[in-house]
Amino acid sequence: MFYKFLHHLGLVLTFLSLGGLGALALTGQAQSKARTPFVALHGTGLIIILVAGFGWLAKLGYGLPTWAIVKILVWLALGALIVPLRRQPALARPLTLIAVPSLAAVAVFIAVWHRQLFGN
Repeated sequence: MFYKFLHHLGLVLTFLSLGGLGALALTGQAQSKARTPFVALHGTGLIIILVAGFGWLAKLGYGLPTWAIVKILVWLALGALIVPLRRQPALARPLTLIAVPSLAAVAVFIAVWHRQLFGN
């Protein structure tokens, strides 16, 4: 239960940071110092997601199933989104409104239906 809580906390921090960074990029402040706390939240959230996710997998005795590998790919994509939000603010709208929710949907879909999809 502890790992699940931490994992979800990491998700909240990561999506909060991506929303904040997207908002800054949309308002033309992608290079401002207001970005610093959101970047810190992004990194902290990603680390918490990773550590808690692997701890949760180990506690449940799953090893590294296929569905977890797919979720790691989603994690990598969420981590990479920070770059275009700073370097290409013109992409902020589609990234914030389409890419981030789509990645979240994929992660939730796999979390809920991984047994039916992958059998474990």
